Amino acid sequence: MTILDRYNEYADAFEESYEDDDWSRIEPYFTEDAVYEGDPDAEGRDAVLAKLKAGVDAFDRRMDSRTPDFETPTVDGDTLKMKWTVTYTKEGCPSLVISGVEIALFEGDRIKRLRDDFDPEAQKAMGEWMAQHASALQG
Repeated sequence: MTILDRYNEYADAFEESYEDDDWSRIEPYFTEDAVYEGDPDAEGRDAVLAKLKAGVDAFDRRMDSRTPDFETPTVDGDTLKMKWTVTYTKEGCPSLVISGVEIALFEGDRIKRLRDDFDPEAQKAMGEWMAQHASALQG
């Protein structure tokens, strides 16, 4: 199995976990010492899973809809890059479209490091949307 195949399995499992909130399903896709880079980094598989769930709970689940669009990933050695765009809707607010690149470094058939780099214009759009509409996400 290639890392592209394995990543595609992970992406499908992530979407299933998003739907039913069972994040244990994605555990087998990460090394025990996996790192999700961010501010701050999540170090260790359990911390990575907790950070992914926390991010979804804090933002995605507060929206009315979330529509992801993924381009075909590219692979260079043990590193996979996948461009993504997600459109969010919330009643009474304009749609929010953000985009970026997810980078996964594999060790064997498991993700050792994961990072999402937002496109600069996506960061700007998110900041502007949150400045005007963050109160719609309370509750």
